[in-house]
Amino acid sequence: MDLQASQLRPFKTHKFVLLISHLDCTPEHAARPRKEMEAQADSCDTKVLPSRKEEQAAKILQLKEQLQSSGQADSAGAQLVQGGELQHASDIVSDAYLHRWLRARSWDVQKACSDIVKHAEWRVSFMPNGRIDEATVANEIACEKLYLQGIDRQGRPLMIALARKHNGWTRSLEELERMCCYVLDEMAKMAAPHVDRNPRGQCCTLLDLTDMAMVSMDVQAIKTLLTLLGEHYVERLGALIFWNPPLIFWGVWNSLSPLLPEVTRAKIFVIDPSKTASLVELVGAEVLPTEYGGSAELAAPLGKQG
Repeated sequence: MDLQASQLRPFKTHKFVLLISHLDCTPEHAARPRKEMEAQADSCDTKVLPSRKEEQAAKILQLKEQLQSSGQADSAGAQLVQGGELQHASDIVSDAYLHRWLRARSWDVQKACSDIVKHAEWRVSFMPNGRIDEATVANEIACEKLYLQGIDRQGRPLMIALARKHNGWTRSLEELERMCCYVLDEMAKMAAPHVDRNPRGQCCTLLDLTDMAMVSMDVQAIKTLLTLLGEHYVERLGALIFWNPPLIFWGVWNSLSPLLPEVTRAKIFVIDPSKTASLVELVGAEVLPTEYGGSAELAAPLGKQG
């Protein structure tokens, strides 16, 4: 089913350059079928020529040999086991794990190797017991702003976040960072059984901006999430959907646009409530609550599940 014009609005860098004084000039976006959008959001899903596949396989082997010969595979693998990310230290040199890091680093073997080692050190330091303790994110959980809704049509865990319940003036940035890690780890667990449809364990987040006030406009929170996705939860973002954005939204994003690489921008969408068919087409009616055009009920808030 083709989407009607202006139903779905993927971010482009030049669309961000909107001043607060010109917020009534909301940019128009060309219509694209869902399959085309999914292809843009994940270039790895497009067909790869045999020569390209061979080149990628060679890069994976090169990265594996570099980690193993230097002894970093054993040490970093052990850190990732202690940090709760991997079940076995040897998983660090699995093709799937290395492929994810190489894609995130534009197939630069040296950069991927260095960043894997840095990530392992961060993980064991940040989560020495293998997970984020719920007691350390109690204030964030008490806000009841996050909902793990289920699995979307592409096998991705769907999280719904209600921006109006977030207070950017009183929150602790450190606790918020822990909360982001807690949620991303939970979503990775949810994705694991659906590897046939979602081989890279990607996730989908719907950020509901309905009735959002200035107190909820938290640029540092967005930067924290983007940093985690770029440095530690690489290739986990499948889609980020902004639902019902207010006019002030465009001005805030103007300051964040330089931080977003093209591959990330391609996964970000803006959808107006009058165009619910766009959201249903992208995510699936079975997992979406009725208030977003789907047929499901909104799940219990994160941390309040039975």
